Amino acid sequence: MKSLLNVGTLLSLTFALGITACGHKEKSGSKYPANFNSIGDAGRVDYMIAHTSPDSVARFIIQSALGKNPDARIDTLAIATNHAYEKLSGNDLDSFSIAYDGLVESLPLADKMKAYMLGGSEDPQGLGYKLGLEYMANIRNENKTADDVEKELKAFEKACGNDTAMYRRFMIGFRTVLEVDHGKDVPEEIYSRFAK
Repeated sequence: MKSLLNVGTLLSLTFALGITACGHKEKSGSKYPANFNSIGDAGRVDYMIAHTSPDSVARFIIQSALGKNPDARIDTLAIATNHAYEKLSGNDLDSFSIAYDGLVESLPLADKMKAYMLGGSEDPQGLGYKLGLEYMANIRNENKTADDVEKELKAFEKACGNDTAMYRRFMIGFRTVLEVDHGKDVPEEIYSRFAK
């Protein structure tokens, strides 16, 4: 009986210490080193390459560049992305590239526009058209309804701000796809509401 009591006490203490330790980990703050935000984009990417998978590196770069990672930042998306392409090779590079492209493609319109602009590889004049032409794939992949599309278009228009030409070009591209694509696997309401 005494040994059972000691085992019970020992288990209770271990459990309590485990909870305390877990609580301490949560309170420790950032999962990155203390100097993480002072080592530059290339240094941050190097750290992530050494400590995570290539698809996680892609997520880190995109989310941090868009300001969605409160513990870390990427100052220049093009520099961080190019550095990852230089450092990774073989299957790791393939995994990074597929994840990166897929993540950008799946972003909400406003974030996708921002990612393209931050990347600096798109012609600003053609970006609106490109986004409009690509948007149908996003609607399909995420099974969006006409209400979903309307909500996202309003958020996108707001994100365009004073750049009304960007929104206008987007709508030209989007309507072009709607005309060509009409009658396929997207709800008819999307065609009828946005094609004109």
